[in-house]
Amino acid sequence: MPHPQVPSDKSSHRLRCLCLAMLCERMAAFALISTAVQMFSVRLGFSADDSLRIYGLFSAACYLGAIPGGCILDHAALNRRAFVASLLPLLLGYLALAIPYRAAALLGLTLLALGHSVYKPSVQRTVGTLFPPTDSRLERAQVLIHLAINLGAAAGSFLAGILVRYAGWEITYAGAALAVGIGIAFLDTSVPEDSIACFPSKESIPMDDAVPSNRSPRTIISLHLAMLLFTLVTAQIEGALLLWADKHTDRFLFGFEFPIAWLITLAAILVLVLSPVQLFLLPKMSRIISTQRLVACGLVFGSLCFAVLIPAAQTMDRTSIVWPLLSILCFVLAELLIAPLGLALLHRSTPKQFLGLVTGLWYGVGALGYFVGGEVGTLWSRWPVQNVLVVLTILPLLGAVVLWFTKERQKRAP
Repeated sequence: MPHPQVPSDKSSHRLRCLCLAMLCERMAAFALISTAVQMFSVRLGFSADDSLRIYGLFSAACYLGAIPGGCILDHAALNRRAFVASLLPLLLGYLALAIPYRAAALLGLTLLALGHSVYKPSVQRTVGTLFPPTDSRLERAQVLIHLAINLGAAAGSFLAGILVRYAGWEITYAGAALAVGIGIAFLDTSVPEDSIACFPSKESIPMDDAVPSNRSPRTIISLHLAMLLFTLVTAQIEGALLLWADKHTDRFLFGFEFPIAWLITLAAILVLVLSPVQLFLLPKMSRIISTQRLVACGLVFGSLCFAVLIPAAQTMDRTSIVWPLLSILCFVLAELLIAPLGLALLHRSTPKQFLGLVTGLWYGVGALGYFVGGEVGTLWSRWPVQNVLVVLTILPLLGAVVLWFTKERQKRAP
């Protein structure tokens, strides 16, 4: 039985809608991310520790909820109206945050966690159905989605800073609700007409897709290992590295004092600048090296994030800010290779009736990586820093070796 394939023009339209959906949703999400702790401590009067705990629990729930959310999308034949209704908690959650009461804020976070449990896997699951598994356009689609995510993140953080200061919390989160509503509308136009669950029963799945002999479970496992290691690296870059750089680097560069917080801003800017370059080079790279080994190269860059800091950590004086800047550049290259290309390969390696579950596990492994990364971050103050950097250099390299030599069975069509 042949696969029902989406015509190219319809696939392109659905991909554009998905990119716009993710851009809108990330605008709202980063409006919250950039203001959440401040909102709980300043606006609602929670202590700093309680604010951090609430935000940590909320972040973990958003990631872990994608696992049951993905299972629901795989096995429940939701029609379009029911699917949109399942995303309404996102809209209601931001509206609840606009109400200046503790109970409303906690209810809002609960609704947002429920909404993200469906929204996150639904977007990636829909990307996985745009093209046949052997189509090389999957990589391009994921790079475009990744670019939209970062554009939304940059715009959301920037606009939230202005709105909180000049318009107040209520307008900020009402604006986030509006952005999410627009994102849901775009996502609604990108899903299939009849149902969200592409394969609601095993009997309805073509035999070559139900038990695919050309897809390797080892690839799926090694990709989740790559995600675990990448989020561990990300946790260090966003936390312990910033604290270390603040204390041990000379922040003056060409006579200008470089704020440490700008390291993360620089990473976001580099992603936006280099993503179009990646789109241009991707067809050429694909002829030379497989997607799986490109993801392995991403882990090598993740290792270099810390390798370049080892000489700087051995000096007793303040070191140059150039070393953390090199680390950020390596991190951005790792992100560009692992995040979009890893998801593309995951979609290619996963039978479609399990695509929601496996995508949810991808986010769940990310939550585990952040948790482990937080624990590893405490070692920066308890061990000699150069020892921590050596360990963090070795771990991604081991993952890169595993992924490089994992047998890749599926071949892509040109």
